[in-house]
Amino acid sequence: MEIKNQQPFGRLLALIGKNYLHALQLKLRDLDAERNFYALILIDEGKGKITQQELAELLESDKVSVVRIIDNLSDLGYVKREKVETDRRKYSLVLTAKAEKELPEIKTAITEVTELAFRGLSVTKIEELYADLHIIKNNLNNRNYE
Repeated sequence: MEIKNQQPFGRLLALIGKNYLHALQLKLRDLDAERNFYALILIDEGKGKITQQELAELLESDKVSVVRIIDNLSDLGYVKREKVETDRRKYSLVLTAKAEKELPEIKTAITEVTELAFRGLSVTKIEELYADLHIIKNNLNNRNYE
C-alpha cells in the first residue's frame, strides 16, 4: 500500500495527543496535577492496594517514569505511599483528601474532552477506532520489531 501526501501516522497521533492534553489542561487549569490525571484515576480504582509496579504495568510505562509521576503527585499533595504490611519492600499508592476532592472534576473533564474529540463520530465508529488502534499498538509492540 502506498500512502502519498500524508504526514507520518506517528506524528498525527502525537499531535492528537498533544491537542487532547492541552484541552484537558485548559479545563483543569485550576488544578496543579499537570498531566498525570489518568494515573490518579488508576490509583483511585486500586483502592489503596495498587503498587508502583502495578501502576507501571497499567500505564504500560517503565518503573523510572512511574516513580517520577508518583514523586510529582506526592509533592503536589495528591498521593501518599504506604508500606504494604505483608511485604515491607512494597508501597501501596493512596489518594489524599485533596485528590479525592478533585477527582470528580478530573473525570468530568476527561469525559468532556473525549466527547469533544469524538464529535461527529458514531458509537460504532468510535468502537472501531479503539479496536483498530489496539491492533496498531500490538503490531508495533517491541517484540514485533525483529
